[in-house]
Amino acid sequence: MADDTRPSPPDRPTVDDPIHHVSYAFERDGCNLWVFSWFKDGAHLPEHFHPQSEERWEALDGALRVKLDGKWRDLRPEDGPVPVLADVRHELKNESGTLVRGRTECLPALHLEEFLVETAKAGQERLYNRHNLPTSWRGAVWAADLAQRFKDETVMTSPPPALQRVFTPLLARFAR
Repeated sequence: MADDTRPSPPDRPTVDDPIHHVSYAFERDGCNLWVFSWFKDGAHLPEHFHPQSEERWEALDGALRVKLDGKWRDLRPEDGPVPVLADVRHELKNESGTLVRGRTECLPALHLEEFLVETAKAGQERLYNRHNLPTSWRGAVWAADLAQRFKDETVMTSPPPALQRVFTPLLARFAR
């Protein structure tokens, strides 16, 4: 998509994730999705990957740290969009000392908005901690159910996906 057709971020976020210190707003574009992110200082989206979709990350102001396939780099507005292909592990951090706004194009969106809204809500309920570990039995059941429902779209790399494939379906049964 050309730069002049990229949507501008809304004035404020609509969803707040207190665990990862990121807030979001969303805009649908057919089967794709624009995710606008406000990364507070210290924000961290843990390593994960998307088996069926790709993303194009960009910093709108300030600098983010992005890890793609094990290599860290700075992401600044002048870099433009950085592609994150399907199955590529990635994570983001804001270590800048200030709020940084970002924009992500998700191709196709699948259920990413639902995933981000649900994890933010669970963060508000303190079902998991900043290491993405459940804080209670209820949190463990929720995390297993989430991982099971989104296993084909968003895969967290901790605990290792091989362990998730074994234990998640068993624990997710308690959620139903």
